[in-house]
Amino acid sequence: MYTVSIRHNFETAHRLSHPEAPVKCQSIHGHSWWVTVDLSSEVLDERGMVIEFGAFKRAWRGFLDDQVDHHLALLEGDPVAEAIRAVLPASRILELPFEPTTEHMASWLYERASEVLAELDAEGRCWVSKVFVEETRVNAATYLPPARSS
Repeated sequence: MYTVSIRHNFETAHRLSHPEAPVKCQSIHGHSWWVTVDLSSEVLDERGMVIEFGAFKRAWRGFLDDQVDHHLALLEGDPVAEAIRAVLPASRILELPFEPTTEHMASWLYERASEVLAELDAEGRCWVSKVFVEETRVNAATYLPPARSS
């Protein structure tokens, strides 16, 4: 098995709206997030690569920069989104179908990275094997998909 890793960062604020979340997490706060995506393959392509780094990095970083960086991540329906848009209609708000915890972000970024990869790897030769998300230098979460069947 071969695995390559691509790492990128983004600046994103979030808040947890669950009433049992700690008060500090219910407040809007930001992080300098880092995400590492591992791509794996059982065989290398004709160039001796899992995937060409540059193509994946451009597509992946483009997604992160356009859809995640400098956004406020909120649970869909969080009244904070409506309040902010009432004052600043062009605000970059990322409404998600889950609380934007680091664990959920890791799973969501796994799905997004898999979509980006599918557009680049027409043969389906490689896959996203792991996503590691650092919310801070001391808090992180990993998402591993269920084991692949042969």
